[in-house]
Amino acid sequence: MLSGFEEIDIPVTGATIHARVGGAGEPLLLLHGYPQTHVMWHGIADELAKTHRVIVSDLRGYGDSIAHETDFSFRAMARDQVELMQALGHSRFDVVAHDRGARTTHRMTLDHPHAVRSVVLIDILPTLDVWRTMDDWLAKRYYHWMFLAQPGEMPHRLICGDPILFLHSALIGLSGAVDLFHPDAMAAYERAASNPSVVAAWCGDYSAAASIDLDHDRMDLGRTNPIPCLVLWGGKGVVDHHLDPVAAWQAWFPNATGHAIDAGHFLVEERPAEVLEALRHHLSQTGSATAS
Repeated sequence: MLSGFEEIDIPVTGATIHARVGGAGEPLLLLHGYPQTHVMWHGIADELAKTHRVIVSDLRGYGDSIAHETDFSFRAMARDQVELMQALGHSRFDVVAHDRGARTTHRMTLDHPHAVRSVVLIDILPTLDVWRTMDDWLAKRYYHWMFLAQPGEMPHRLICGDPILFLHSALIGLSGAVDLFHPDAMAAYERAASNPSVVAAWCGDYSAAASIDLDHDRMDLGRTNPIPCLVLWGGKGVVDHHLDPVAAWQAWFPNATGHAIDAGHFLVEERPAEVLEALRHHLSQTGSATAS
């Protein structure tokens, strides 16, 4: 997996970020979501590395990245990734991101607008919209938003009692199946889930999303960014059940375009060829792609 990519660990403010780097060309940062790691990009990273300098990174506390503090806000996670890219010599770059990584990317465009050339946001709505539309239907599918955000040690201790069971339950709940994941990718996710510090990061992430992240986003309501934004989502998932994802993101990115892909939440692993085609078209429109 990720053949030819170099593994690196870069110290940033409050964390050490683990990443893999490969390819040549304009810089492209790939960010994963919950409950996964950078390995989720295994099906398309090698292809993207034919035209870009690809950096696949673990979020703070996830995978093999280490959090040295308890701040798991998207503001902190966005800063991590900007500092990672700066350490690698990239002051401006494109970002393709799924789930929590996409929320991190949204915050990155607000806090570090000059660093981001374009974004691809995969299978999410803005955080404020998720909470605003949280009804009984959505709560049953996004129960982890409330569970992981509970105060104290309860979520962490319960998960650590059987982390593999919890991981599989989370993956099935968001996708409907476990067998869609490559065995090597699943092994990487299981290894990460078995690390109590990773579970603590999950809890810290969702706790922040129910508190300080909402404050940050409310303070930035009305701010827009004209950069190219592609929105992709799984047509078999839940993201478009209450809102049109493109319209929701146009409140933040007026030039946002996008479409559904015939998949569930983990569309990068379910439909890698279709996702890759959409990414190549987007990157060619931004002018960051080079000939392979």
